[in-house]
Amino acid sequence: MPHVVPQVALHRVILEGIQILKQNPDVLDDVFEYYKCPEMEASYGQSYIDKIKTWFTSTKIPVVQAWSLDPTQAPQIAIKLSTEQEDESKAAIGDHFADDMDEDANTGVSPSVVQLDIMLMSSRNGDQTLWLYYIVSYILLKRKRKAEQLGLQLHTFSATDYNRDNNKLTDNIWVRYIRYRCVVQNFWASEDFIDISDIEIDLDAENVPGDTIVDL
Repeated sequence: MPHVVPQVALHRVILEGIQILKQNPDVLDDVFEYYKCPEMEASYGQSYIDKIKTWFTSTKIPVVQAWSLDPTQAPQIAIKLSTEQEDESKAAIGDHFADDMDEDANTGVSPSVVQLDIMLMSSRNGDQTLWLYYIVSYILLKRKRKAEQLGLQLHTFSATDYNRDNNKLTDNIWVRYIRYRCVVQNFWASEDFIDISDIEIDLDAENVPGDTIVDL
């Protein structure tokens, strides 16, 4: 795999996850099954889960890069790069990959630790903020293999509480951040191999030793 663009990879994981859930809303019965346990049944139950499913399937939830977000749109999910730093502890000898992935050159490799912020924007009214967080959490767990195929390795995530950025968002828009941490490996063609197309060998027939005959 060549250079990994982690913002685009994570955007694809979440966007496709939202689309799949919208086409299969009954999966949310499993995501929110906690509301059906005996201690929660009286206050919530299946009727509350059905309310979540109706909201989710009927509500537009854009997934965008942070520079494309609309500060007045809620709900909305935005992906933002926090840090990307080369990981010295995972450095290869000479930055060369063990297996040659390029037929014409050595392959260079650079592992990096990447931290991405998933901005969950929602209205402070109602429980939609809570629902959206657990839906995205489910997607990140369910689609781990997809993330690995896109080059996001050893990924984990953590979350903050909801807050409002007075400088960027309107009064009724609140944000919860999920900090997504992963490792990516970037590859490139390093030193070109020597291209040997022809070898000429000149042997002097007089100096070539013949068979040795032993007379017993």
